[in-house]
Amino acid sequence: MSKNQNVLFEKKYENATEVGYELGLLTNSQKIQKSLFITDELGRNVPVNLDNPDYVFLDIQTYKVEEKIFDWQKQKKITFLEFIKSYCKQKEFKSIFTLNNKICVQIDSDVNIFSLKNKEDSERFLEVVENYYKDNKRLDAMFVRDVSSAQRKWIYSTLEEKGFSKKRLYRLKTTFSKR
Repeated sequence: MSKNQNVLFEKKYENATEVGYELGLLTNSQKIQKSLFITDELGRNVPVNLDNPDYVFLDIQTYKVEEKIFDWQKQKKITFLEFIKSYCKQKEFKSIFTLNNKICVQIDSDVNIFSLKNKEDSERFLEVVENYYKDNKRLDAMFVRDVSSAQRKWIYSTLEEKGFSKKRLYRLKTTFSKR
């Protein structure tokens, strides 16, 4: 089993398209390939064959690639565990909430913001953080889903007062639309 199976927040979107990764093991010492199939998005089994007759597949496995989130404070992408270690210290009670495609971590009056590719990713990230807290029996955070317009307006005005760009806050996606 490869180490990638320990990925907590898996990459699901790339260039505004839903993705899944697979890892294939090839050989050129055999000439006959056993029957291998992958399942397409409609659930159909599709046979896997290579155009190059010198190589054959021995096996194909799904592969998890870790998604990174954009840290507005450090202006760089960070992993899930870097997020937990840097912004979710156990000694402080925090509120973790979504705002469109963003995750916000509020400790007292201090707010840290992180961008994800779309709203679905931010909701999925919040769920992964929540499950991480449950699995580790941590009780130092409150999780809030982005639900009401009044709540969203209040959050926008509060974040603007703290110096965050209104244009960046209102943005709903960070990926290009499908071409």
